[in-house]
Amino acid sequence: MGPDGRVDLEAVRIFLQLGRYREGEAALDRDPQPENPEWLRLKGWARWHLGDEKGLLLVRKAASLARERAGWVWQDLGALLFRAGRWEEAEEALRRALDHFTAREDHLGRAWALHGLGVAHLHRGRTGWALRRGEEALAVVRGKSLGSFRSRVLVLLSSVHRARGELREALFRAEQAVAGRLDPDDRVVALRALGTTLRLLGKPAQGSELLEEALELAGEGARRGVALAEMALCHLALGRKRLARRAAGEALELLDTHAPARARVLVALAELSRREGKEEGALALFREALAIGPYPLMEEALSFPELFALAEAEGLAPPRTRRAPERPGVRLVLSERRLFVGRREVPLEGSGRAFDLLALLAREGPMAWREAARRLWEEDGEEARRRLHTTASRARDLLADREAVLWREEVLELDGRRRWEVIS
Repeated sequence: MGPDGRVDLEAVRIFLQLGRYREGEAALDRDPQPENPEWLRLKGWARWHLGDEKGLLLVRKAASLARERAGWVWQDLGALLFRAGRWEEAEEALRRALDHFTAREDHLGRAWALHGLGVAHLHRGRTGWALRRGEEALAVVRGKSLGSFRSRVLVLLSSVHRARGELREALFRAEQAVAGRLDPDDRVVALRALGTTLRLLGKPAQGSELLEEALELAGEGARRGVALAEMALCHLALGRKRLARRAAGEALELLDTHAPARARVLVALAELSRREGKEEGALALFREALAIGPYPLMEEALSFPELFALAEAEGLAPPRTRRAPERPGVRLVLSERRLFVGRREVPLEGSGRAFDLLALLAREGPMAWREAARRLWEEDGEEARRRLHTTASRARDLLADREAVLWREEVLELDGRRRWEVIS
């Protein structure tokens, strides 16, 4: 409580970020403010994470009352709705949030809303739109120097790439996220993303270490349940059936209000049943997971092909994500300054001269760094060298590939394993 006897709402928000939902709610209950949108928002968030779906009603009421910070309340409402599996309602709330943020020129809010829309698209299986919204959010983060939000966007992009079978890009984004300066909430999410990506890449032992760390930081309620869901699948990949069942059982008790993570647990239990020869039970669990939505089944198709084949043989139509080809071709359209990687267009906002560097090397081949610097900035001193390092890093970031632009001693060159096309 503050010196005036009122609850410190900012302190409560930090408690909730740490996953200490019961303590946060207890503080709010000592100073009820049922007409204060911020109090309602925090109370609803705590209630929902503790398994009470009525938390949604409190956040919805907060959205109807909010004025100055209405975008943020709509953003929270959208986040809870998609976690509850109410995808269309979530998209509508997030579009309203984006409208509020755009009107107020709130760039951080705009990045959050684009991120939220990307998550909503992902959970509906629209991976192309999810990637587009996620990359738009990352472009805003780059362009407006919103480093505090960068890791969340990177986690979304890692998840979308996993669902598309683009595991190389997924690993790049997850490693970027974990390497950032993170608050406790973001660190849990980033560790889970990297741990799950490593599992899907066939490195479950490495993934398990990261998921154990995420579990230690996860706190209580739904956030702990999500970490347990991903740990159950990692135990399965390592052949630890007893530990997998224990983690899945504990997770289910915490995930009544978190549809996507519940679907992941159901996949784990279905695979356990299949391995034990209980095909009917496996199919019943799989049907339940499929009814929640296509994600995260899109990812798990890469891990459990026998389970998905069993489902298909019984007439179900699960998503069939396959490992995507590595290093898709790159097309640079000079007249319109547009960059395409494979079939997707990458937003260039905030990337500086990265497009120009890619175009220069694609047209003329490997080039001494001094010559490249002169061509870009008409100078080749140490300051230009530092700038060129930053530009090459941004180019790698655009393509989600640390080997897209290589610096070999004094020479810069593009990854020759890709097809590069420049269109005037």
